Amino acid sequence: MVKIVEASTEIYPLNNLADVCTHIEKCGRTCYKSENLITNETAIPFISGILKSGHESVIEHANVIFTMPNIEKNHPILTMKDVRGLNISVENDPLIQKEVIVVSGNIRAFRDIARQYGVHDFLTVIGNPLFYIKADAAPLFEGIKLESVQSSRFSAMHNYLTTHSVCDLGAYKDITRHRLASFSIESTRYCNYSKGKFGSELTVINPCNIEKNTPMYDEWFKCMEMIEKAYMKMAEMGGKGDQLRMLLPHSIKADMIMSANIVEWRHVFSLRCHSAAHPSVRLVMKMMLEKFYQIFPDFFADQYETFIKNQ
Repeated sequence: MVKIVEASTEIYPLNNLADVCTHIEKCGRTCYKSENLITNETAIPFISGILKSGHESVIEHANVIFTMPNIEKNHPILTMKDVRGLNISVENDPLIQKEVIVVSGNIRAFRDIARQYGVHDFLTVIGNPLFYIKADAAPLFEGIKLESVQSSRFSAMHNYLTTHSVCDLGAYKDITRHRLASFSIESTRYCNYSKGKFGSELTVINPCNIEKNTPMYDEWFKCMEMIEKAYMKMAEMGGKGDQLRMLLPHSIKADMIMSANIVEWRHVFSLRCHSAAHPSVRLVMKMMLEKFYQIFPDFFADQYETFIKNQ
């Protein structure tokens, strides 16, 4: 029988460099719903396999913030802003009362800057050979310091948040249009819902824009049951995941991991919390905004006021 669940959101915190690999594994296994395979020893083999396959989007969920002296030798980094996922600025460091160059981005961005510009310094400072492109590369810059992961004392572009949402397929299709964010999403191709690990049933999101106990809701649920019956029948006939998913409706439940800096999150909220957004998208985004407001109250105060408090 079709299982109905509510949409939900949570923040996936990453507080320490030592937790980068386990964080990436947790995000990546969402795609295949293999979280049950996680142990204390699985992160390195999992990430090694991801890197070997060339599917590096999963490592975009871990962001690292560096500083370096604002000296002429380090100025070439200022010309490398074209690398996707990399943020660079010159800012006053309140701890030392000097201008520094702040460089932040996800692990994939630092691998890309190594491949594109031959800059391996940042990967070396991270210190995990798993991510190296060239282990014996000579340093190009001076005084690089690893400040933190995900959050920093510097401007908003250097502060990142990773979230996990349970939403419907229609909602994540809209949200993944935001190209300055990174995503890992439950795969309807590789997840065969006829298998026992999924309860041999389809799980759908309760539609927030169809009132319960109405003829319209009953019709929606009847359609979900018909789709599930056809899905299971095709599975019995030997249908594979890439065939079975052709039946899945916009209501199908999907886990979505999303990472971005908080400047981009503001842009997403401005569009997706607005009354013009689809109700299921707006529901998930407002849940996120409420959680973000608790972490960065000043930065999100106006949006919280507009989209949550005054509605």
